[in-house]
Amino acid sequence: MLLIGAAGILLLYNTLPVALAYPRAGTTALVLFSLFAVPFWLLRRRFADRLTLPAGALVLGLIWGATVAVMSSIFGSRALHGLMATAWGPGWAERWSPVLAAPLVEEVVKAAGVVLVVAIAWGRVHGVLDGIVLGAFCGVGFQIVEGYAFAMSSTVVNRAGDVVEPVVAVFLVRGVLAGLWSHPVFTAIVGAGVAYAATRRTSRSVWVAAGSLVAVIVLHAVWNSPLLRDGLGLGAPGVLVGVMIKGLPAVCIVWWLVRWAKREEAPVERPLEPA
Repeated sequence: MLLIGAAGILLLYNTLPVALAYPRAGTTALVLFSLFAVPFWLLRRRFADRLTLPAGALVLGLIWGATVAVMSSIFGSRALHGLMATAWGPGWAERWSPVLAAPLVEEVVKAAGVVLVVAIAWGRVHGVLDGIVLGAFCGVGFQIVEGYAFAMSSTVVNRAGDVVEPVVAVFLVRGVLAGLWSHPVFTAIVGAGVAYAATRRTSRSVWVAAGSLVAVIVLHAVWNSPLLRDGLGLGAPGVLVGVMIKGLPAVCIVWWLVRWAKREEAPVERPLEPA
């Protein structure tokens, strides 16, 4: 709670002045990017018979992602960028910091939130599906704030005043086009690994959890890389295909994990209510 409080203060310090200067754009950005939480809340309801983590744990994960993970990633990524610039030059760091520094810092900090929530709710994790949903909520918190920040930055750079057009444009790119295979999906994979380790409690399961973190760092690095960014010169259709090629592996992994968990883990037996 201390970390969340401190990060929340830093977040408000960095975002509130712009939000007050552009209230219409800020409100629109917050509403649009908050829609990310809706499908994952529906996912929780869809698997309610197999989940035991309380709603409060999921909300705590979401808040961690929106505060501690975001602010730690900002400062951590800047620090790594500086180290890379010192070691290999500013040009190299400018090109490769988003590929190497951002995935490493962001995924580790989000994973730390998942681990902490599982530790707080120890004994309430039934299986991998709990971890998938918890990880997704943590990633959603990060995605909402990151998307909001990009939208407001675009509004300021646009210099057209308090208008919603730049916000909508950012939402279409970072929300509709790129949002499906971004932070919620990455952290859901880590959440599956953490829940697997928490419920199996073997040395092998710990390695599985560590492997899930390494996997999402690699997937995130590929996603941030310039690979297929220009769509091989084929215009918008080529860019869309490139996005799907880079993003679909993470989505397919989560889809496989959900199917595996439904097959391997029995529904939760809940006590019968008295007549």
